[in-house]
Amino acid sequence: MKAFRFTLEAVQTVRHRQEQQAMENYVRALLARRQALDHVESIREQIRRNQQELSLVLTTGGSAARAAQACQYERSLEKTLTERATTLALADRRVHATMQAMLLARQKLQAVETYRAKQKARHSRDETREEQKLLDDLASRRARSLFAWNPSAEAL
Repeated sequence: MKAFRFTLEAVQTVRHRQEQQAMENYVRALLARRQALDHVESIREQIRRNQQELSLVLTTGGSAARAAQACQYERSLEKTLTERATTLALADRRVHATMQAMLLARQKLQAVETYRAKQKARHSRDETREEQKLLDDLASRRARSLFAWNPSAEAL
């Protein structure tokens, strides 16, 4: 019996590598998104603290210069927040795109693996058929050799 040999082995290897690469890209995109989200949250926290400080300055009768400085700092933080929010939105789109690419790569690999399973099953069926043929041939030879001394016995 001959050993099973998958005819698309090279394709399977390439598809497996593509899936691995797509997964790595997806992980990198998730990490970049997490980092962008952390930046946004950090800036929101800075804005919250600045607003508390500004409120404290206004309620305790602090200097107008200090209040103006806090307002200017908050505008600066708001601008940075807008930029970081844009970066976060881009990171979200990248995560979505890389996830789609990863799913597509997985589907392509799955198609090759399904074909491999079918090819292996066909190979097994063919081998079983060949074995059965061989056994049937051996049985018929043995039967002929048993009845060879009496040709009329074959008719029974």
